[in-house]
Parts: sequence; structure tokens; C-alpha cells
Amino acid sequence: MGSSIGSCCLLEACHNCAHHFLDSMSSPLENEDVLKADAVSTGSKPAVLVLGGSTFMGRETVQTLLELPTRVCVVNRGRSYWGTRDPSNGRVARLTADRRDKRHFSERLDMVTTRLEEKWALIADFSAYDGADIRCALEGLHGRFDTYAYISSDSVYEVSSAAGSGWMLQARAVDESFAQRPAEDTVRKKLRKADSYGDGKLEAEEALAEGLDSSTRAVALRLPDVIGPFDDTLRLWAYWHWLRAGADSCRPQVRKLPAKRARLEAQATTQSFDDPPLAFVFSRDVARFLAGLVGKRLQKPFDAVNVGSDLQVPLRDFLGLLSKASNPGQTGQADATGPLLLEEVDRPRSFLPSVERPLPLDFRHLKQAYGFDSTALPDVLKTCADWFAGACKEFPEEAAEAAMKLPAAARTAALARAELLAPKSPASSSNSSDTSSSS
Repeated sequence: MGSSIGSCCLLEACHNCAHHFLDSMSSPLENEDVLKADAVSTGSKPAVLVLGGSTFMGRETVQTLLELPTRVCVVNRGRSYWGTRDPSNGRVARLTADRRDKRHFSERLDMVTTRLEEKWALIADFSAYDGADIRCALEGLHGRFDTYAYISSDSVYEVSSAAGSGWMLQARAVDESFAQRPAEDTVRKKLRKADSYGDGKLEAEEALAEGLDSSTRAVALRLPDVIGPFDDTLRLWAYWHWLRAGADSCRPQVRKLPAKRARLEAQATTQSFDDPPLAFVFSRDVARFLAGLVGKRLQKPFDAVNVGSDLQVPLRDFLGLLSKASNPGQTGQADATGPLLLEEVDRPRSFLPSVERPLPLDFRHLKQAYGFDSTALPDVLKTCADWFAGACKEFPEEAAEAAMKLPAAARTAALARAELLAPKSPASSSNSSDTSSSS
């Protein structure tokens, strides 16, 4: 026993020395002056702490917060995305910390919050994936914030009682009350095994609700698939390429539906998974919602809200909307106004959705409690399509990686259409993660 304790103490000492050495090599907090309060006390910019914030939703959020304006500090691993590790060009304070090292992460949050010398108006957390991630953040913050906004997921409903029952429900849509875990341990374990991501996200929500004190508030944003510029999952970009590939052998694939009579009989008794409605949220809507929380006092200590665009349609209809937004012209997919040609197969190559449930999401709470109107899905897709077209020239490597997700014939045609070169490591490119990003 003595030997074991001695080894543990030695490891801890080495751990601390390593961190002190790294901190001595460079200042742990970059652009600290950004956090200084205005000289005139009245009208001082609120301070916001963003956990994550390097890419996609986090990138959009930081930009939107700076336009309010606010004083922003981002805490992340310091990795580069889309050619830069600081999209703000020095306008935010930056703190490097790896959340996998729980103790060090807590210490860093404590340090920067102490230097701030006031409460954070908002914590925007893009990088927590389970309860341990939330608890280490709360430990470092010590209640020194007004509102904690956690980026959760609609995957929490995949580990709910409703999912455990096979969605044998009479409900028309999934509202926030559905996120109740099954009472039976065996069902919980089965759902956790089927969707560990959703289980971790719900665990994070539970830890956040439990860790609040009387002066703090929190809200969990339950997001469906997120789409928008700078999406490093490249999933929607892959579909954009596919629609433009331009040959009968390159048509986007969708699931073959059962015979009409069988489908109608199935729908008469239960919900159908054959052609489920897809829910999406625009990354810029997430940023806009979060910015709206600055200075807002939430009514509940803890709340959860579904955030997304109202229009929810099956994949085949969604691809039709994307095709129209992309205006491909004469590409083998008919023309911009003609019918979209798709290949129906039993096991399609698909990138969306992340989860399949037979019911759409309910966004009434988003509108009624927060007065928030999401961007219409056709407008979101037009923004994305325009960005993809420009990004093929600005970010050719990422554009090529998106095309590499496609089946071989479509991949070759898409690369040629976009005038892109195949990546040097096609195996790694074609195996890019298809999971939704939350940074």
C-alpha cells in the first residue's frame, strides 16, 4: 500500500511540474486585455466565456457575440480549423485547456474567472459530452456566472422512455418533456449501448441541473443536425457535391420505401421509420439564440429547449430543397425546376440524419418562452449552397474531403465538376467522421 501511494504522489508531482513548465513557456491566457472592463463603469460590455469556439457553431457564436458587443474569452485545445486557430483575429481572449484533463481544466477556468474579477454574464459550452465534463467546469467556475448555456442534442430523446417503447405513441411531435429516462435498468442499458452519445448528453444535462446554486441559471439547447458554413463534418457538403455529380450512375441514394399498401397498414397502427422527418438547425441561429441570452434572466433555474427550423421533411424532399437552393442547372438531376432524380436502394449511402425517429421535433417552447423565430429551411440551404460553391476555391482540401465521402463514380464526377484534386490520403478522407459537430 505504501508503495502504491508513493507512486501516486510521484505521478501527481510530475503532472503538476509538467503543467508549470508548459505555463512558463508561454502565457496561458492570450489577449488578456480584452477582458478588462471599460474605464467608464456604466455600459461596460458583458463578459462571456465560450468553451470550445474554434469552429462551426462556436465560430459563429463568437462572431455574433463580438457584434453585440461583449468581452469574450474562448477556452479550447488551441487546434487550427479552416486555416486558423483564431478566427477572431485577436479580438477575444484565448485560454488553452484540454477538457480530458479534468483537474487542469477546472484550474484554468478558476484562474481566468478570478482574473476577470466579476461574474460571467454567459457561459456557452460547446465541448461537454457527459456529466464529468460539466462537473469539472462547474468546479472551476464556483458559481461565478449568471447563465450557463449547454449545447446538448436531440439525441437525448434516443435514450428516453419513449425510445424504449419503440415510439409507440399517439403524440404528434417530440417536446422537451420527452427526455425522461426509462425506469427499468435493463432498458436504460440497452438504450445507452445503442446511443452512447445521447446518453452522455443527457447525463451532462442532469449534472448541470444538479450543480446549480440559488443565483445561477442554465438552459440546455437540444439541437438536431446542425448545418451551416464551416461545418467540419462535411456531411451536407457531400450531398451538395452528389447533387452536382451529373450522371445517372451518380444519383444520390435514398431508402427504398415498402409497397404502398404495406406502408399504409403500418402507419395505421404505429409510426413509421421508413421515411422519417428530418430536423435541422442553422449554426447561425444557434449563435443568435445564445447571444440573446446575454443579460436575460431565465425564469427557471434549469430549462431545456428544442432549437431548429420549423420545416421537417423526409430525406428525399430535403435533397429536393438542397437541389433547388444549389441551382445545379443541367447536371443530370433534371433542371432546377424539374423532378429530382434519386436512386432508391435498401441500404443507401447516407450522411443524414444522425438519428431517425418517426416523430418531428416540437418547437413551441422555443417560440413561446424565448420568442425565437428560426431561419426558414430553404433560406438556410441557400446560404449553405452559396458558401459551398465559394469554399471550393477558398478551402479546396476540405471541399475535396467532402467529395471523397461519396461512392466511387459520384466521387470522381464531383471532384471533376468542382475542379478539385483528390486528397493525398483518400482512405482517411473518405472515412471522415459523420457525427454532428458541437464546437
